[in-house]
Amino acid sequence: MANVDLFPVYVQQMAALQLQPGQQIVVALGGGADSQTVLDLTLRYREQHPQYRYLAIHLDHYFHPDSPQWAEFLKGYCARANIDAIVEPLAVPQGPRMSKEEQGREARYQRMAELISDDAVLLLGQHQNDQVETLLLQLKRGAGPKGLAAMAAVADFQQAQRICRPLLTVSKAQIYAYAQQFGVEWIEDTTNADTRIERNFMRHEVVPVLCERWPQFLTTASRSAALCAEQSTLLDELLAERLAERIEGDGRLRLTDWWQLSAQLQRGLLRAWLQHRQVKAPSFALLNELQTQIQRSQGGKQVRVSWGSVTVQRKQKWLELVIISAPESGAGPSAKNAE
Repeated sequence: MANVDLFPVYVQQMAALQLQPGQQIVVALGGGADSQTVLDLTLRYREQHPQYRYLAIHLDHYFHPDSPQWAEFLKGYCARANIDAIVEPLAVPQGPRMSKEEQGREARYQRMAELISDDAVLLLGQHQNDQVETLLLQLKRGAGPKGLAAMAAVADFQQAQRICRPLLTVSKAQIYAYAQQFGVEWIEDTTNADTRIERNFMRHEVVPVLCERWPQFLTTASRSAALCAEQSTLLDELLAERLAERIEGDGRLRLTDWWQLSAQLQRGLLRAWLQHRQVKAPSFALLNELQTQIQRSQGGKQVRVSWGSVTVQRKQKWLELVIISAPESGAGPSAKNAE
């Protein structure tokens, strides 16, 4: 794949951000070809746009025995490129029934939000293959439109910070071609070949077969994710109007005329209410249990459903949300229905 210059794609994505002079552009570095390519493109962009502040960040959570050497490589790489860099270790909580990869991702995002400016744009190296892998993993988990939307090219982060994935429409093959053509140095993480990890299984065993059978699969699957994202955004907008009619100033959800609503609208309003309260929605089964309990409560039954550290219960004509102590290890979600 000769002469693959991704700079026009990068510039177009950056222009859509409508950045202001002095804003901070931050590259999240992992060391792989994808984030190293984003760094290279950012360095080229800096030559034409010196009005912004530039930073690179690498957080080492020691998941791989060679990670200290990777950190040193990235520190030296940034020094040679004359870009400010933060390279530091990161403690990641681990324990039974906890995904190491998910905990590492959450810890990285939390720490990066602390290290960057309040209005910074954080650039990630995720690409079209990552998008399709995420779509398939969400499909395997039985996700709805919001989950099947996979990753957004631009998303809100913390405060006024934003996440941007400038290469989300670019394939991994194109990234490798760019890196080789423009002399980008990167690290190959050997754990990426471990197909015991779900994403790696999708990457090495599933997606190549699909692409061999249907060469345009990456493009069409990415389009499906984009359509799901569009529908999910539209649904959020419509539900926000209905939710505003029912939500109280203290966050309680008013149940007036609830029993005249369709089951689909009830579930949609419950999801919108939990999202408004910044609470992760429960499983589909628990959401159905909550909806069922509310339906039965018209005849006098109580409502009480718990998951994780969250409890939803009915008090008179309102639903209220209570944050409780996290359950002890081994305790699963609960759903109780008292007479």
